[in-house]
Amino acid sequence: MEEITLKIRYIAKEHLLSGKVDKILGFSKGDFPYESCPVFISDIDEIETLIWDSFCVNNLSKYLIEELKTTEKIGVFIKGCDSLSFNQIVQDNRINPDNVVIFGVPCNGMLDPKKIKKIGLLKGIIDIQRDEENVIFVIKNGENNILAKEVKYDKCILCENPNPVVFDEIIGNKITKKVDQEDKFQDVEEIEAMSADEKFDYWSNQFSKCVRCYACRNICPACNCQKCIFENVESGVSSKAKVDSEDQFFHIIRAYHVAGRCVDCGECSRVCPEGIPLEKLNKKIIKDITQLYGEYDAGLSSK
Repeated sequence: MEEITLKIRYIAKEHLLSGKVDKILGFSKGDFPYESCPVFISDIDEIETLIWDSFCVNNLSKYLIEELKTTEKIGVFIKGCDSLSFNQIVQDNRINPDNVVIFGVPCNGMLDPKKIKKIGLLKGIIDIQRDEENVIFVIKNGENNILAKEVKYDKCILCENPNPVVFDEIIGNKITKKVDQEDKFQDVEEIEAMSADEKFDYWSNQFSKCVRCYACRNICPACNCQKCIFENVESGVSSKAKVDSEDQFFHIIRAYHVAGRCVDCGECSRVCPEGIPLEKLNKKIIKDITQLYGEYDAGLSSK
């Protein structure tokens, strides 16, 4: 991935110096080896902080909505799932695609720090080397070779669009990948097999964990209303008590609100501090839409 990083820095510098873009949206390293953070750059001196590694998991498309209100043109480095969200945001008329230059980066899947921690390799990471099948963790005591699927995010394992579906320029080689449709909805079918009472108990237990932080809504590219009903004091919603029925109301309404527009990027589940499997709710709706109306994948087109 070092080669991709160097290309990203070169492209960012060329576009900023030439005035083709006013800002670059990409990733820089966080405080920990397993943390890569979204960053806007307009200063040439900051170009060297741009990186691309196995932890660039954030879906960058939604960040464009607010930034484009004050910036004329932005260059952004996006993965396959980000590109689906970009198309959806354009379709929702929330941004003008003419104000964005897209640099597509094929993605082999990002690594989940929680899974890495479970196998005891999170601390002391010096370097990470990988290919499509394996990940080598270089630590103080040597190297550990792990199958990539054991430490990838679940959403990345099941991702059907590792290559950006829209771009002005692509960086790196495209990836060939096929996902078994039976695997795609396996977790949904496990819940479908439950009795009505079991389903109610399952989701009641999950939603009872909600602290109403709205992280799922804030990160979701499909949740892009100019004014969310849950922030409209006149609606009375924001003043409702923190009780199970209201938590259920929030999540179910939000799921239906993004129905047909969810690109299954899985960001809602990733950022949930309580670990609520919100992607299962969204995938259930995606599965039902497919069965009722035919094959459809949100974000494949901006029209």
